Amino acid sequence: MAPPQLQRLLAGYLPINLLQAVVTLGAVMVFSRLLTPAEYGHYALAVTLMLWLQTLMFYWLQTGIGRFHDTARDAGHLPRMLTTVYAAAVPIILLTAGFGWLIAEFSDYRGLILAGLAALLTRALFAIGLDLHRAAHRVRRFAWLEGLQYVFSLLLGIAFAVGFDWGAIAPLLGLALGNLIVLLADLPYLARQADGWVGSWEDARLLAGYGLPLTLSYLFSLVVAGSDRFFIAWLMDESAVGVYAVAYALSDRTLSILFNWVGMATVPLAFSALASGGEDAARRVMGDAVRNLILLALPAAVGLAAAAPQLAAVLVGPDFRATTKHIVPWIALAGVLNGAMVHYAAHAFLIVRRTRALLLTTVLAAAVNVALNLSLIPIWGLDGAIAATIVAYAVGLAARLLLMRKRFPIPLALPDLLKGLSACGLMWLALAAIPWPPTWFGLLGVVVLGIAVYAAAALLLNVSGARRWLPVRASGRGAG
Repeated sequence: MAPPQLQRLLAGYLPINLLQAVVTLGAVMVFSRLLTPAEYGHYALAVTLMLWLQTLMFYWLQTGIGRFHDTARDAGHLPRMLTTVYAAAVPIILLTAGFGWLIAEFSDYRGLILAGLAALLTRALFAIGLDLHRAAHRVRRFAWLEGLQYVFSLLLGIAFAVGFDWGAIAPLLGLALGNLIVLLADLPYLARQADGWVGSWEDARLLAGYGLPLTLSYLFSLVVAGSDRFFIAWLMDESAVGVYAVAYALSDRTLSILFNWVGMATVPLAFSALASGGEDAARRVMGDAVRNLILLALPAAVGLAAAAPQLAAVLVGPDFRATTKHIVPWIALAGVLNGAMVHYAAHAFLIVRRTRALLLTTVLAAAVNVALNLSLIPIWGLDGAIAATIVAYAVGLAARLLLMRKRFPIPLALPDLLKGLSACGLMWLALAAIPWPPTWFGLLGVVVLGIAVYAAAALLLNVSGARRWLPVRASGRGAG
């Protein structure tokens, strides 16, 4: 059976990614007003550490079930592999819960640690099921589960912040309960897919051999993305972390959603194409993916940079606005580099199972990031953290492209890239020509005009084959 086409999968995943963008912006709007900069800084640090720990302990299981889903299904071993995944996850969860509880008992941040621990463990178990659904192209189930989790987590976090004034703990508890509710709803379905309670050592070795190097690689990529928060807290203070994290969430998180939208459709489709048609078929999927990213991600980044004053004025609390206005354009640049490095260039290594080589490129980027943060934050403050991030992403992206240029050279679509940059340049000039007010009206004006100008330019230049989206006219001539 031929795998679903990329465009159809993108359409299927579009609603959940739009919802995620809305929830992300809603969370920034609400919590930048309900929390002080210091409280938001504690929340950002806890979430960053939570993601690191989740990746370290569970990512090898998530990515393994995605990579080997089709081959295990075709061999009739998918229920056994799924059982192996959960048989490995449960003891890890129990050990993590025990160690986390002990650490919390001897810490001044007991409530924050326990809330973050609850969010970590529920999300880790829930994410394994999500990756199974994504690998099986169960788009509707994936979207409903993830969408309900987004909504429940946000609403519960707001309720805890408003009703109990729990500060940084409130959004973390919202995440924990939101994930738990939807996990419990999905468990009966997952249980029917598994095969008893005992896994397979053969499957465990396969998952570990593929997934552990990839886990370390992804962990180091998260270090590149999030270590600046800890350096800012150490070399500056938690309030600086808070204002930095809000600006980062508006820009980088928005772009990450877009890149992940294309990636969540591309990766399982590329694996299916590899299984049925070999590396050439997988490369064709990658070519479609990069053209979609050029068409969508570049204008999103330029639009965020152009709308920075309006975004800061209407979406974030007063204590966060000046910093947000200043750094959103630079974080948009970093977001494009990060998206290309993590959600596109890395896929080539996954397809040909060169996870150790992928790890080397990520370690390089992480080392550059740490060294520059230590050097530049004491001199330039938050600007130093941004500069360190941009350089680290650029180094990591270049290393991945160069390393894979012979083994699995991924399409770069340079003509479409130049066309996309030209269309974005026209959009920027049009937006810069009008002094938009820092209001909701100004933000709406920037968005509407930016979309209109870019769409016209993209069609004129046919960026990534944009004209194929135009309605097709009936062929042939009229009789009269």
